[in-house]
Amino acid sequence: MNKTTVKRVIDRQFNLIIDEEKKLRRVLDMETNDEHPEALFSGLYTRVEQHLDEINRLQNRIVVLQDIVDPQ
Repeated sequence: MNKTTVKRVIDRQFNLIIDEEKKLRRVLDMETNDEHPEALFSGLYTRVEQHLDEINRLQNRIVVLQDIVDPQ
């Protein structure tokens, strides 16, 4: 198996994770006012969950690729 290709794909996934984490941090830094009902924040919560899902998906790709390259 071409180790260079595997390394490049893993590096690409890591870079995507870093980008997604930056987006997540921006969403988490949004100002929220505790005086409003929690129902108003459901869109914000959904965006946070979407970023978490994407990070999880990218991490799973890395794990699968590592398992294929180096099965234990």
